[in-house]
Amino acid sequence: MDNLTHAALGLSAGVVVARKGGSLPAAAVAAFLAAEIPDIDVFIRSADDPLSSFRWHRHFTHSFSFMPIWAIVCAGFTAWLFKWINKPGINWKELIIPSFVGALTHLLCDGCTSYGTMLLWPFNEIRYAWDCLPIVDLFATLPLLILTIIALRKSSKKIAALGLIWFCSYAGLGIYQHARAEKSLRSWLNEQKISPERLAVKPTISNLILWRGVWLHEGEWQVAAIRVLPFTDTLIAPGEKRLAWTLHSAGNPPPGSEGEKMIRDFTRFTQGWNAYSIKESGILIGDIRFAMLPDGARSLWSVYYGKKDKSYPGSQVADVMMDRQVKEADWTHLKELLLGEDKNYQKVN
Repeated sequence: MDNLTHAALGLSAGVVVARKGGSLPAAAVAAFLAAEIPDIDVFIRSADDPLSSFRWHRHFTHSFSFMPIWAIVCAGFTAWLFKWINKPGINWKELIIPSFVGALTHLLCDGCTSYGTMLLWPFNEIRYAWDCLPIVDLFATLPLLILTIIALRKSSKKIAALGLIWFCSYAGLGIYQHARAEKSLRSWLNEQKISPERLAVKPTISNLILWRGVWLHEGEWQVAAIRVLPFTDTLIAPGEKRLAWTLHSAGNPPPGSEGEKMIRDFTRFTQGWNAYSIKESGILIGDIRFAMLPDGARSLWSVYYGKKDKSYPGSQVADVMMDRQVKEADWTHLKELLLGEDKNYQKVN
């Protein structure tokens, strides 16, 4: 999730597990640092590897096996920091548990989102994604942040615990809503006589009402917006379609080429959720799981293989393309989907 949420979770956890008679501020700082440090992987970049940010984000730095290292580093640094600001007498060993718990909040929080986190590296390289929380959700973060600030001002473990209880309860609601959305989508597909080969349901930004459904059927990906509101009928709006990419798709790079290697690495990251479209000067292979609109098939990130442009006389190139463009009409459409006013909505029996 976003770093503000990680910070609030770390601080609250640090206050809750602070040793009785120890320094509560030091415990909070140690847990805060440990809750932020896994994202140090955002600095892993390579000019020669456009996929490095995808490959290394939420990789080994986000694994359970790396948590003891973060705990020791953050505990030691916090003890040194307090000594440096003339507050000696803090034993770094007393900060191990707050640091460990702070790192744990980061890993579990990221696991609740859709991006995928290698929690069990190096034992496996599966990206675990429980799909119950958006990357950014004000309804999860703001109450937690307010309670965290109050807890720090009052040095109150109870208020800090309330913040953690709120966040966990919200995540629990996300699990429930995700299950409802997936069940409704499968029921609707059954009504349409569609047997999906693969299916996923993802949350959309800052809410647990509107979800993105994606499924594979007869060589095509299709997406749909799913509106799940308590005490009302579930609504599904079928969206766009894209061809599924395969090793035999037209325009693929030759075996052993840089383009083929990039697409292979990209496919490992996407776990095969690859959409395929032919452009005038090449092909675009996108991660169909993620898009700006719940019912849109315009992937947030893709690999392009082809000429730089249709008039480019040189050889084929491969590059990563990002698409975060949102037009005014997109905001209007998103609002209609969220409020249940979209004309394409169908009730699920």
